[in-house]
Amino acid sequence: MLENLRRKSTSKTYNDPIHQVHFEQGLARYESFIELGVCDQRLSKALQDCSFQKTVDIVHKETFSYFKLNMIYCPSGSFMAGNKNHTYSYERKTIQNPFLLSDAEISQELYQKVRGNNPSEQFQHPQNPVVNVSWFDAIAFCNELSDLQGLERCYVENKHNFADYGWDCDFKKNGYRLPTELEWEYAAKAGTENRYAGTDDVSQLGDYAWLRENSNDQIHPIRTKKPNGWGFYDMTGNVYEWCWDRKYDDDTFKRQQTGRVIRSSYFTMRQNSTSQDLSNTLVDVGNIPMISRTNLGFRIARTVTK
Repeated sequence: MLENLRRKSTSKTYNDPIHQVHFEQGLARYESFIELGVCDQRLSKALQDCSFQKTVDIVHKETFSYFKLNMIYCPSGSFMAGNKNHTYSYERKTIQNPFLLSDAEISQELYQKVRGNNPSEQFQHPQNPVVNVSWFDAIAFCNELSDLQGLERCYVENKHNFADYGWDCDFKKNGYRLPTELEWEYAAKAGTENRYAGTDDVSQLGDYAWLRENSNDQIHPIRTKKPNGWGFYDMTGNVYEWCWDRKYDDDTFKRQQTGRVIRSSYFTMRQNSTSQDLSNTLVDVGNIPMISRTNLGFRIARTVTK
């Protein structure tokens, strides 16, 4: 069954008229076990400068039911990381390798089909982001989803790696993983210097994000607000999201040993709060990897292998 699994590219139009590219259906159609690099080789250099979206059909190994995962190709490149209003932390960063990132948070439906349970408690709805998941839960999901597709696991247990809580991540593997902090911000800004995902105007933020003013203090289904310029949903608002990296210390600007980065903002954050800025890293006890919270989920990435 897995050998017959298909991936199809879908159409995407870009805001910049120079990059209004339509990917014909079937251009990137190939069997599930063929490396992503094969697809890259079929695209011209000009097309590789643009991101594009794939819909991945996944078959459940026990029930043989199908479900879809939308991922967007992010090319290598550089961007201004941090807040443009704070020059001390505003600097150009480079993304060396292209990657795929899910267009939205992992839904409760997808999480349950992969892991067999839904920990989201009072916010249960199949298309809501899964919440009450720890950093360890997110890593386990990535490994199990990689297994479903016959991909290489990125995460390997290493009990001697105390800095990363007993886990190594091999970014050269072709399986699923959490995005790095830089990958997350790169995709959220989508070629702009916006403070928020999709806009730089706080008065328009409600069109792109679920926040206190429009959420009724509830999590909402994924993909129900406007996406940013590259097609990513909910990178401001709805729920916080786990990343791979250890968090920064506010005073020394060095990586800590005690917590992991989480990004975005959540459904009870006020629209005029500076904490929802795309450059912001939430710093509190909730970053400890074993913690789970009702406003914290994740989205997943894959390295584009050559």
